[in-house]
Amino acid sequence: MKKYIIFFGAALAFGFASCKSTKQNTKPDTPAVEQPAVTVPVATDNSAALDAAENARRAAVKAGADKAAPDQFNDTDARYNELMKRSRAGENVTVELADVTARYRALEEYTKAAALKKRIDELGFQSYDKTNYNKGANALKEAENLSADKAAAGAKLYEHAHTAYASLGTALQNAFRMRAREERTAAFNAKRNADSVYAAVAQKKAYDDGVADFRSGDTSYAQQDAENALKHYGDARKTFEKLYADISEKRAAAQKAIEEAKAKVAATSEYAVQADKDAPLSGSNIKGIEDENAVLLKSETYDDPSKAAQAVPETVSDTEAAK
Repeated sequence: MKKYIIFFGAALAFGFASCKSTKQNTKPDTPAVEQPAVTVPVATDNSAALDAAENARRAAVKAGADKAAPDQFNDTDARYNELMKRSRAGENVTVELADVTARYRALEEYTKAAALKKRIDELGFQSYDKTNYNKGANALKEAENLSADKAAAGAKLYEHAHTAYASLGTALQNAFRMRAREERTAAFNAKRNADSVYAAVAQKKAYDDGVADFRSGDTSYAQQDAENALKHYGDARKTFEKLYADISEKRAAAQKAIEEAKAKVAATSEYAVQADKDAPLSGSNIKGIEDENAVLLKSETYDDPSKAAQAVPETVSDTEAAK
């Protein structure tokens, strides 16, 4: 009986172990699968490029490009707005923004160049610096033609616009410089005429104002402000010309009066000679007639009117003004 119990227990244990082993083997082995790494996109920082584009846009608006070239300006705006959307989505659009910035800068300088050409034409200054004028006018035309090409690069547009702006600006300044020198010569000659009629004495204040304008012109010219110098020289010339005309007219009137007086004196003298023949006076100290050696008026001395004139140099250099 005891052996039976032992045998039964051993068999039970063996059966339990067999079941356990069988149960574990029913589940198939599954290999471990590696999960792919998740990449989180990092947004590109376009802030510097966006700032540059925005600043260029503001400068173009300030120059009036939105009105001078509305189609090109609106096209550039559309490009800019699209790039801002893409930038907010995290895209790197720095290259495209650089192109837009160049377009805005081209619009700014094109607008300024067009204004310079218009002013040169209105002033009739085309012939003073033909080289720069023609260079600028041609570049301006090339910029206009290129702007019609939607595929044209902003850098190329800016190249032509900048050449136009720089060349026409130089042409205008050179024209003002040459005109200022011409006007200075005219003002100097007008002053010399005014000095010939002693304008410094006859109309001192107006004369001094003319000299002040002349010297202000020299100062502006030496400071490379030829446009303002031209204005001062022109004002001085007009003052001296007016002085010469006014004083000359008055001198002519005075001279006419002198000639008429001389004629009357001559007539009176002839009458006196005839009267002396008809009824000669004799003796001295005749009542009503002074002694021939008597001093009737105190003698006067006058300063030399030519010394009242103010001297200015006949020529001026680019760096020295009249003192």
